[in-house]
Amino acid sequence: MNNFLTIEQLIKRLENYPKDLLVLVDGYEGGLDAILDTKLINVDYDKNKKWWYGSFEESSKANIKALKLLSTRDIFNSDS
Repeated sequence: MNNFLTIEQLIKRLENYPKDLLVLVDGYEGGLDAILDTKLINVDYDKNKKWWYGSFEESSKANIKALKLLSTRDIFNSDS
């Protein structure tokens, strides 16, 4: 049918990561996106951003490790 993750598939992937990782998703605007995959990333936190920006920014130089849930949004907005 598609490559959207089910709960069972997502749980199996999550079991491979440290239990204390942040879990982050893309956001903004309306609608719902399906989860396709997971990706370990480094992020910086910036609490001073405007509400419509995410509080975290992906950066290979950052010290904070996080797990990003990759969604159908990543297919259309892939600049990483």
